[in-house]
Amino acid sequence: MSVPVDRSVVGEEFDYTEFPPITAAQIRAYADAYGERNRQWTAAPDAELVAPPTFALSLRGKHFMPKHLPRNLGRNSFDAGKDIEIGAPVRPGDVLTARSTVHDVYEKTGRTGTMTFVVFRTSVSNQRGDLVAVVDQKMMFR
Repeated sequence: MSVPVDRSVVGEEFDYTEFPPITAAQIRAYADAYGERNRQWTAAPDAELVAPPTFALSLRGKHFMPKHLPRNLGRNSFDAGKDIEIGAPVRPGDVLTARSTVHDVYEKTGRTGTMTFVVFRTSVSNQRGDLVAVVDQKMMFR
């Protein structure tokens, strides 16, 4: 028997983080970490360097999820995937700001029973207000 989904947290902002200016070294280290060979992301002069499109995923805010989630979600949880929308490119010197909210809470019934999904949305913008990325992180609770 399922428990009604508590959607009272939808829209709640639980993290706001402003990161120090992005450096060329950070961009190159990120590209190197996953074996990127495109010179645009690894060897361009600092003034022309652009971060790989998924660079915003390397940023970590202060809080992974809200401190106060509904208690009826279940005791066990796991990562249920990410959706990423890529926006403006990241360049050395950009100051990025990330805002994380509870975007959605919904229930699904699978072959092993009822599961509750919570979607955390992180929007990353640069100092000009350009949207750099939107990341929807899904967590499944049972």
